Parts: sequence; C-alpha cells; structure tokens
Amino acid sequence: MRSHHSGHRASSIASRLGTWSSLAILVGTVALLGIVTYRVAGEGKPFSAIDETVHADTAFKVHHGNYPFRGDKINQETVDTWTCYTGHAYVDWTARCHSKQSRPNLIPSGSYTTGYIHYPTYFLGGELFRQVHDRVLGSPRYEIDSYRQYAAVVTLLGVVACAAMAWLVGLRGSSLLAAALTPVAAGGILVFATMVNPMSMAPLCGALVAGAGIRWMTTGRGFWWLAAATAFAAGVAVTSSLPGGVFLIACLIGLVARRRGYEFTGGWIPRWWQAGVLAAILVVPIVAFGLWTSSRATMTNDEIYAGYVLADWSKVLLGVWGEVFSLHDPWSDDSELIPASLSLPRAYARNAGVSLPLPVTVAVLGGLLAGAAGAVGTVLVRTSGNRPAPADSAPADESTSEGHATNRATSPLRLLSVSALLGFLLYPPLLRLSNAVNVGIDHPIVSRYSISLAPLFVLVVLLLFKDHPWFARVLGALATISVLSWCVTLW
Repeated sequence: MRSHHSGHRASSIASRLGTWSSLAILVGTVALLGIVTYRVAGEGKPFSAIDETVHADTAFKVHHGNYPFRGDKINQETVDTWTCYTGHAYVDWTARCHSKQSRPNLIPSGSYTTGYIHYPTYFLGGELFRQVHDRVLGSPRYEIDSYRQYAAVVTLLGVVACAAMAWLVGLRGSSLLAAALTPVAAGGILVFATMVNPMSMAPLCGALVAGAGIRWMTTGRGFWWLAAATAFAAGVAVTSSLPGGVFLIACLIGLVARRRGYEFTGGWIPRWWQAGVLAAILVVPIVAFGLWTSSRATMTNDEIYAGYVLADWSKVLLGVWGEVFSLHDPWSDDSELIPASLSLPRAYARNAGVSLPLPVTVAVLGGLLAGAAGAVGTVLVRTSGNRPAPADSAPADESTSEGHATNRATSPLRLLSVSALLGFLLYPPLLRLSNAVNVGIDHPIVSRYSISLAPLFVLVVLLLFKDHPWFARVLGALATISVLSWCVTLW
C-alpha cells in the first residue's frame, strides 16, 4: 500500500513539474519573441514585396483623415520613406532622397495604390497605436516604425490569444505550449510581425474564432461568442474570417447528421438560424465594402490590375481546378529578414529551424486526417449496422433500442476535423473564382491566406489526441524550436 501511494505521489510530482516547465518555456519564448519582433520592426528594414508599400501608404492616408480609393495614387510620404529610409527588398529604384526622381508617378512598381481593397479596421487600429505610442515614447524619425511595431504587438497578442483559448478548452502542460506556439511556428508567419500588413492580425482573429467555436461545439453553449469573434475577424479581412467558414460547414453537416438520427456528445444541437447568422456575418462585409469601394472609384479594375485582368474563362476554370490540388498550408519558411552573413551560433539556429515547418505541417494535417478518417469510419460502420433486419427476426427490446440510440452519439471534434479539412480544401478555389467574378482578376491563391486557420487546426488536433500526451510533447518541441531559432537568427 505504501509503495502504491509513493508511486502515485511521484507521478503527481512529475506531472506538476512537466506542467510548470512547459509554462516556463512558453512564457520565456513569448517574451523573447516579443522583444525580437518589436526591435526588428523598428529598425527600418526594406519594404517587403508582400504589398507593404500600399499598406504603408494606406496607414499614412488614414493618419491624414482619408482612405484610398480605386484610382488613388501613392502619396509622397510613402515615397520619402522608401527613398530616404527603408529602400525596397526587391524593387530597384535609384531615386535619391528628396530628388526630382523621387515622385509617386515615377515609382517603378506603379504609382496607383491597391490599398482600397483592404478593410479600414486594421489601419484604424494602427493609427490608434501610433497615437498612444508617440505620446508615451515620442515620435520616431519615420512613422513606418510605429506601424510596424503595431504589427509586432498584434502578432504577440495572437500568440497570447492562442494560449488563452487553449486554456479555455482545457489544454494544459505541453498541450498548452503546443497550442500557443504552433500557429506561428514558421518564418513565413512571423515575418508579418515586422511589416505593415493586415495578415499580422490573422493569428489573433483565428484564435478568437477557434476558441469560441470549439467551446460552442463541445458544450452547446456560447454561440453568440462565436458570432462576435467571427464578426471581429470578418471586419479585419476576408481571409481572417476563414475559421468562421469552417464552423458554418460544421453547422450544416451537423444539421444533416441530426436529420439522419445522429446526436453529438456535450449537448451540441446546431440550428438553421445559427448557420444563417454565420453566413450573414461572413458575406455582408464583403458585399457592403465592395459597394462602398465601387461608389468611390475613379478607375476600373481592368486599369488597376492590368497584369492580372481576366482574359479567358477557360484559364480561370483551369486555375480554380489547380487550386483544389495545391496545398495551401500556413507553415512555410521565409528568408526575407535573414541577414546575408550569420555568426556561427545564428547559423546553427537558422539550420535548426529552416526545415521545421514541414514536420509541423505533417503532424497537424495528419492529425486532422486521422480525426476525419475516424468520423467517416464511424458513419460507415453505423450505416452498415443499421440495415433492415430480416422479416422473421425478433423485435429489439427496449434496452437494445436505448443502447442503440446512445451508440449513435458522436464527438463534435471529429465532425470539426472533417469540416476543417473541407474548408481548407474548398476556400482556395472558391476565393479564386470569387476574385474573377467580383473583381475581374485571375491570380493564384497564396498559402499565407491560411494563417488564420492554424489556431483552429492545432486546437482540434490537440484535443483529438488529448489521451496521447506524446503527440503534444512532440508538436510543442517542434514549435518551440522553430520559434526560438527564428528569434536567435534575427537577434
């Protein structure tokens, strides 16, 4: 008896040590990430090729009380930032600071802005941050630094939100560590913490929607929290609201499943009006903002997007078909911020993290596939087991019928894994088709649009494998090494 109690006590102590050590690693990694991204964001790095000139120009315009429109030109403040301070990572422009050549109409990449396609939400938040930042710390020489540091702050808030939502749904220890860091465990995600880009809010939006939605599906309560989180995300960017689309798919599948006699553990009962609310939240901002944008336009889409203008519907449909088979995973490496020469410790750190996005992708998507396969297998088994009984067979007694009804209750997490994969596969072709129909352009969908889905994918997988702690330990280790290697490389 004493030996049994001693073993139980030792196991309890080991469990507590593991929990506290995971928490300590998480706090230390998040602190280092915040310091590194905030510092790099304020160092005047070159403009990114990911549309940072038009994003910065939009931020400057908002500061002066207006918003870009279709046909608006990039302003002089953006040009001065480019030629006098940052330069550009890829566009070669030899115009000197304040020279006659440094004018908006002479920008090699084009003088018209496309910033009007983005909702004002992110940029209004950036302006609020700039006002507070400049009052407390003073104005920097070039205001681009303030807007970039805003991106660092909202990215860090996204990591904190991932941890908070993981705690909300019951994840602790190494699972909490993995849930917080895996959604940002790639250079292709963390790079947005150092540039003016609405994509820096994707982890935050994704975490809020994921946490609220999982709570709704596992407890049957809190739908309006999901609606509020989805509305917030949909007001930031279309791609930030993608997790809301996953829960819409889950709601629709759940409604069909209930009509076929299936129940869900935890008391989740989807309603048609809930599907309608989610659909409206996702669609209304797109339609309303599109109408507002068109009402202010002074040029056509064909003039602005001459290089991507829709020319042949057969090519569009071929592109849409190709999107179905392209893996738009959010975890990818990015070398934009990596210095040309690295010291030996930083080179080791870089080599440790450069290939980690691949195993992270395999672990997360593999976990979703396992969950989806389990859901499909359950349906197939129950369908084959519910074939009509022979006419001469004895009727089932009351206890058998009751046990059969109980046996048809299924986990909403498995349904959510199916919905997540469907959303992941369907949104790229649908978005490309939507761009062709609504804007008249044909351009491939890029993987970074999936960043907002990462928190949801990670939470679902960790909950599915909650009884297998080794999975969380492996995923948490991969994510921690990836984030730390990125931080050390840029230090």
